[in-house]
Amino acid sequence: MMHRESCVCGMDNLELFQVPPTNITLEDNKWIEYYPVSSTLTSDTAPIEFEIKGQGDEYVDLSQTYVQMLVKFIQDSGAPLGEGDASTPVNNILHSLFSEIDLSLNGKVITPGTDTYPYKAYLEKLLSYEHNTLNTQMKACTLWQKDTPGYMEDVELKPAVWTAAEFNVVSDKVSITKNLDDPEYPQGSRNEGMRKRHEWIVGGNKIVLLDRLHLDLFQQEKFIPNGVDIRLRFNRSKSNFYMMTKTPMTGKVQIMSMLMWVRKVRPTATVLNAINQRLNTETAKYPLRRVEVKTFTIASGTQSKIEDHLFQGQMPKRIVVGLVANEAFNGTPGTNPFHFQNAGVKKLEVSINGDTVMSRPYEPDFANNMYLRSYLSLYQGLGKLGYDWAPDVTLGEYKNGYTLWCIDFTKDQEAQLDRFHLIQTGNLRIEIQFAAALGKTFNCVVYAEFDNLLEINKQREVSIDY
Repeated sequence: MMHRESCVCGMDNLELFQVPPTNITLEDNKWIEYYPVSSTLTSDTAPIEFEIKGQGDEYVDLSQTYVQMLVKFIQDSGAPLGEGDASTPVNNILHSLFSEIDLSLNGKVITPGTDTYPYKAYLEKLLSYEHNTLNTQMKACTLWQKDTPGYMEDVELKPAVWTAAEFNVVSDKVSITKNLDDPEYPQGSRNEGMRKRHEWIVGGNKIVLLDRLHLDLFQQEKFIPNGVDIRLRFNRSKSNFYMMTKTPMTGKVQIMSMLMWVRKVRPTATVLNAINQRLNTETAKYPLRRVEVKTFTIASGTQSKIEDHLFQGQMPKRIVVGLVANEAFNGTPGTNPFHFQNAGVKKLEVSINGDTVMSRPYEPDFANNMYLRSYLSLYQGLGKLGYDWAPDVTLGEYKNGYTLWCIDFTKDQEAQLDRFHLIQTGNLRIEIQFAAALGKTFNCVVYAEFDNLLEINKQREVSIDY
């Protein structure tokens, strides 16, 4: 007997007379190699530019377009780095090599130009993939290897040593009362993540790096129509930023070759005609999860900081907040730009037009390991609290180099979904209080997501609403 509120359903296992549908919209598909339009690879500072012409009837699939590089890491003199030479690339190195990547369509620039691309790429990698993916695919593609929590500023590569053990000798007999300890790395050499990255580059080994770019238009799956020229400009980071180096050692990357694998598809004539007919009366629309990464400085000696007007006009639907030492942000040798420190934060409150999502601010006590609510903000803000998914950050790691807060401002608390949400306008305010006055200057890094739209008309003119 059925419940009175239930309805009838069947089983797919008994659908014996149907076959799957067939996709007939494409008649060709291929990946094409594109090389830089100017030979600037030998320079450590000159930008690298690519141009993808929108010729013929082919559309471009940016979601399946990749950059590939052949690199090796060397000293400034050109000599290879040895096993003990304390100069190693930072994590996610392919993306850390570029301070910003400018993207334009038919001359219309659609990227923010904030010189914070490495942080955008790092946070998206860390918070979008699970442990297994990061340690297989991403390790192979971008040399992803997490820095060891608690030792993220260790840049030396001294070998492990045995701890001295004391034995009791009686009547020419040795009495061993405990197992020998494993060898330990000396102070300043305990960042095992950095040590593993160094193993890959030692001796001037040539390394292939390949990955999709962390640009907003590359994160959506709609094809770019023919007649749209795509231009990319890769602006180089300083070597002091992308190399963790202990002076007087030096290190840098040598880009030996660079290309882009661009996926192009050719729709059938019927589909092309249908699209062109619709373009006579409306525009092609590309919903974007637009990301801006902004920073502000908190001076040494500060115990409380209020940052008003960080964003004005359209408000973000979700943000990620973290603190990085100013010297690391600026690429001082011996520092780690992705060391997100807890800095003794005792209060974090974010509001839009005076309204907060939480009736009570985050109030961690890192000194006494009372910070679970702050840690769970990662799960809550990512829409994964209570689900069988986790970012690759444990509770213990969170305090020691991975301290990030994720806040969802949407009404339905589903910012992670690929749909638009109600747009708020006004002013975003961040207030941070510290348990003690800061001993050094910090940069507060704020990763913010917005709902926006890019449109292309029949004449292939590009417009954006931001």
